[in-house]
Amino acid sequence: MNLKRHLFLFAGILSCSFLMAQQPSDILSVSASTNVEKASLAFDKDQKTMWEVSGQDLKADQWLMFTIQTPGDVCELGVQMQGVSKEDLKQLMNIFVTYDPMNLGVPVDYQVQGSAKEMRLKFSPKYGAHVRLAFKGGDRVKPFMVKEVSVLLADKELKDRKGEKTSLRYMDPTLPVEERVESLLSVMTPEDKMELIREGWGIPGIPHLYVPPITKVEAVHGFSYGSGATIFPQALAMGATWNKKLTEEVAMAVGDETLSAGTMQAWSPVLDVAQDARWGRCEETFGEDPVLVSQIGGAWIKGYQSMGLYTTPKHFGGHGAPLGGRDSHDIGLSEREMREVHLVPFRHVIRNYDCQSLMMAYSDFLGVPVAKSRELLHNILREEWGFSGFIVSDCGAIGNLTARKHYTAKNKIEAANQALAAGIATNCGDTYNDKEVIQAAKDGRINMENLDEVCRTMLRMMFRNELFEKAPNKPLDWNKIYPGWNSDSHKKMARQAARESIVLLENKDNILPLSKDMRTIAVLGPGANDLQPGDYTPKLQPGQLKSVLTGIKQAVGKQTKVIYEQGCDFTSLGENNIAKAVKVASQSDVVLLVLGDCSTSEATTDVYKTSGENHDYATLILPGKQQELLEAVCATGKPVILILQAGRPYNLSKASELCKAILVNWLPGQEGGPATADVLFGDYNPAGRLPMTFPRHVGQLPLYYNFKTSGRRYEYSDMEYYPLYYFGYGLSYTSFEYSGLKIQEKENGNITVQATVKNIGQRAGDEVVQLYVTDMYASVKTRITELKDFTRIHLKPGEAKTVSFELTPYELSLLNDHMDRVVEKGAFKILVGGVSPQYVAKDRIKDSVGYADSKKGLSGMLEYTHEFAADFGLTLFKVEENLVKNQKTIWVSVKNNGTLMDTGKIEMYVGGKKVGNNVHYELAPGEEKLIPFSVDKENTDPVIFTTKYKVLSI
Repeated sequence: MNLKRHLFLFAGILSCSFLMAQQPSDILSVSASTNVEKASLAFDKDQKTMWEVSGQDLKADQWLMFTIQTPGDVCELGVQMQGVSKEDLKQLMNIFVTYDPMNLGVPVDYQVQGSAKEMRLKFSPKYGAHVRLAFKGGDRVKPFMVKEVSVLLADKELKDRKGEKTSLRYMDPTLPVEERVESLLSVMTPEDKMELIREGWGIPGIPHLYVPPITKVEAVHGFSYGSGATIFPQALAMGATWNKKLTEEVAMAVGDETLSAGTMQAWSPVLDVAQDARWGRCEETFGEDPVLVSQIGGAWIKGYQSMGLYTTPKHFGGHGAPLGGRDSHDIGLSEREMREVHLVPFRHVIRNYDCQSLMMAYSDFLGVPVAKSRELLHNILREEWGFSGFIVSDCGAIGNLTARKHYTAKNKIEAANQALAAGIATNCGDTYNDKEVIQAAKDGRINMENLDEVCRTMLRMMFRNELFEKAPNKPLDWNKIYPGWNSDSHKKMARQAARESIVLLENKDNILPLSKDMRTIAVLGPGANDLQPGDYTPKLQPGQLKSVLTGIKQAVGKQTKVIYEQGCDFTSLGENNIAKAVKVASQSDVVLLVLGDCSTSEATTDVYKTSGENHDYATLILPGKQQELLEAVCATGKPVILILQAGRPYNLSKASELCKAILVNWLPGQEGGPATADVLFGDYNPAGRLPMTFPRHVGQLPLYYNFKTSGRRYEYSDMEYYPLYYFGYGLSYTSFEYSGLKIQEKENGNITVQATVKNIGQRAGDEVVQLYVTDMYASVKTRITELKDFTRIHLKPGEAKTVSFELTPYELSLLNDHMDRVVEKGAFKILVGGVSPQYVAKDRIKDSVGYADSKKGLSGMLEYTHEFAADFGLTLFKVEENLVKNQKTIWVSVKNNGTLMDTGKIEMYVGGKKVGNNVHYELAPGEEKLIPFSVDKENTDPVIFTTKYKVLSI
């Protein structure tokens, strides 16, 4: 039968009970609980055809549901039925009006008017897009038929945010988000849509359509645009604090300065798991472990978003393990490696912090550039994790699809189409704003469905966050220092963050802390009076950066002579003053040698950077003549304390032999000098822990603590396997001891772990208590140990605290040989300590994982008895007929009837051929997802849905 859109016409203008004008509405689609194939007959304007409900059907409740094409205030239904009187109708049928078909709410209170043949059901207007007629079953209910149904909407007076009348539906803030999105999209030209997704220091907005701008900032470690904002320690330093609360507070301070500038979005934080120290962007990350990155990165997002701002986690995904440490050179990471390591932080923050945007990476996913990977950007990000924001391209990433980099697109028009198909909404770079691409959108060479969909992702975010109403963004004045920038409280916080990040690697003969009344201190090195704040730093204000030299001069007494000599610059191999530095060192009681990276504001152009974006470093030998300076100064015989000011681990093998003490102050932010002095002279007890492993030699890379077992040897012929300094390592001016390890498996499969930590030294200090798990035997190869949780505690001398952790089954899970997430019963080694556990890199390596003594940590065994796995059930939920597109929509229910959250995907086959794209899902135990699939209305071929283990035939 040729179905048409149904329009129930009335003569003149009718009125609801309170005199509101009405308008008829088209019916878009229909579904029913029974006799599904005839449900549309109730909307075909033919009284001879009908939807029938038999006596057999009425042994249970039944329903008829339809979607109206234009949502609105439903106030009346026209119903023609057979077998039901006016008097009996209210006893038989409830009416639900809803915008969300999965949440019906309460039924409306309706009155029946008109004749028995043409009943009019009137009620107070209720906004919705779906109407369900719910029929009560039972022995006393007789069979009936529904011949025709129509719906009437009350005309609504639209008002904008100011309360003034408007003809633009999308300007009415009382309407649902989806309706506002579709209303705005319907009036946008192709040029408007391309303008919406153009990036220009944020989203520029479309003034003639009242689309507001969204201004942005990088904000990796402070408001990075203009000049004068507080410069906090770089991200890797924040990772070294292992302090979630402090990171959250720093992010709130950055957010406060962001708000002051009238900006709303941060292109931060970086959630890449950094697995190669040669990579220049290590400094922007929180370290090499997915749990550390998840927790510290999550804390940053929590703090920043608590200010009413929006974060953009980046770079999604797999960006932190480039081939040879060279930025964006793909190493060919498998899906297993991605899901075990590199996707973990992104999944964590998307599921827990409702991020409104996300930046994709320059790298690849399973051999496909991320800029065109629908598998990563849609199937995993949106369908599995539920991301509802918009995707930002890293700068130039879409253009890189052309011969400039990847050769997947012959020109920018092809590149734009590939990126739009993947779902990238905002283009930082030169593609969406290209004149030829815009012209291609106008003349139909850009896929309009894909363009519309990415516009929807941006508009949803704007309407959801009331940006059309609040319009909070303001243009940035790059020359203005905004109120609240670099306040005293923010300076204090920056100093505390720098203190907590400092890692003490060596302290031979307890040379540290130093006395403030020493006779002569030599302060040497290119970093001594030139503090390096890191990449994404704003233009520097005079005197804003307080160097180590400045901090030392402020800390010591008047009787102490401080002598400074640079010795060499950061990178030059030419002329230097090493001889002068040696002379100064020879005249001192102690030498403080500040070496490391050159990484500073982009506004500083007269330097050669060794760290930061696009500044990868091959050798990990200290740059320029710095290694030569180190060895020459140490040859004087004076005690040398090395301060490594760097954005990555370096090869400190020689330094570890020659220097009396080594501490890492990273790229410590503007208060880094005084913070370093606080540690050197004992005003602060260092407790930072390494967020990345320090190798003995660059030839060991990539080198990270959570590696998998080897099939042969671990060592080289000319070098042992072990790192110089382990992940999680750091010394203190006091000592701690662990005792009383308790491990318990609960009835629900959770594991509780307790240990007592005591300060057995003479100084108060912080200890970072770290929980690791080793899965001893499994169906697949697992890592020798993995960080699962951590906390930073403060203990006075002699004080003890009991620290408790609780692990869920998901945290014990693995991907088995079928790539199913499971928890397998068996032996687990549980380790609690102040550093990652050590091992003997030989056969039976997992047996050796542990701690040498109780000052470093404790370990115990648990014979775990539970098993967990998902079990996805597949059922038909409903079939819906679209009366406009001449299609059927088949809704399939996927429900996890198992005991563990997992992912899966479903495919549809029509007549034996795969139709459409896979649809992914990730469901917790008991969770259900309804997935729609479309087929031609006239299709007679069998329809089959398949998952990995289940088949559903329709």
